Amino acid sequence: MHLKVVIFALSFVTISAYPLQRNTREATWNHSKANQVHDKTDFSKDVDNLYKSHLDSSSLYKQEDDDDNKNPVAVEMQHKLNLESERLRSRLRQELAELQDRLSTSPAQLSSTLASMRERLAPLTQHLQSSLSTNTQDLCGQLSLYLQGLETADVQTEASPARYQETVHWMTQALEHSSSKLADIISDFHTKTVGVIEHLTEILADEEEAARLMSSRFGQEVSLLRVETQNRVGALKAEFAALPETARPLKAEVTASVEMFCEKAALQNQVFQVRLEKLFQGLEEELEDQRASSLSPSPASSSQQPGGSLQEDFSAKLSALIKDILHSV
Repeated sequence: MHLKVVIFALSFVTISAYPLQRNTREATWNHSKANQVHDKTDFSKDVDNLYKSHLDSSSLYKQEDDDDNKNPVAVEMQHKLNLESERLRSRLRQELAELQDRLSTSPAQLSSTLASMRERLAPLTQHLQSSLSTNTQDLCGQLSLYLQGLETADVQTEASPARYQETVHWMTQALEHSSSKLADIISDFHTKTVGVIEHLTEILADEEEAARLMSSRFGQEVSLLRVETQNRVGALKAEFAALPETARPLKAEVTASVEMFCEKAALQNQVFQVRLEKLFQGLEEELEDQRASSLSPSPASSSQQPGGSLQEDFSAKLSALIKDILHSV
């Protein structure tokens, strides 16, 4: 009896010290899962990689199948389209390159070109200036000698009307001879000037317009100089021809006419040099204005000169290119 009591007491003490848990099986499962080693890789990444690999493989096989199943007509058409596209691309590049070349000339380059032309033409203009001055001095000196001879004869003995007429005749001959020499000098200057400008045109291919305009302006100045020289000589010859043949002409009138002629000749030489300087300045301004107007033409100028401006020229070429593209497509 006492033994049973002791066993019961020991059992009660044991149960009180270690009570039973209700979720023993769940705790055991969680504990084992927490200590279990498993793969930490994100499942979504594996799915993406697999999908991408599938796409790459499918596109590869699909490309191979397309290459095998391509129609020869389609292949030929694609080849023709590629050739036509390259041709149109090359043509557009060429048009743009030409436009860039036409726009590349800056005012600084234009000034440099004109300065080069002026430097090449300077020896010719200086030689012309010197020749004109020498010719004028020789002619006026010769006319003065004739007048001095007539005055000497008049002082020594009373000169006859025939002596006056003879002197006027020799003075007229001197005028004609000087006028002929001047014409040769001016013609030689013009010929050499044209040669220099043509040579510059070959060197400066981009400045053909400037060279052409300069040649035209120089031609105008030379023609004006020739006309002025002929008119001056012709006016003095007309005065000599108007002198009476029978009566002795007034020596003072002849002397005054010769002096005025020589003054005008010397002044004309100086004016010609000034006109050449202004020619270069006006030429540069005119070329700049022309290029500015060609880049932004007014409606009036566009209607008067169709296709003459840079904008219209490029627009026409671009329209033709677009039509060609549409026709090719």
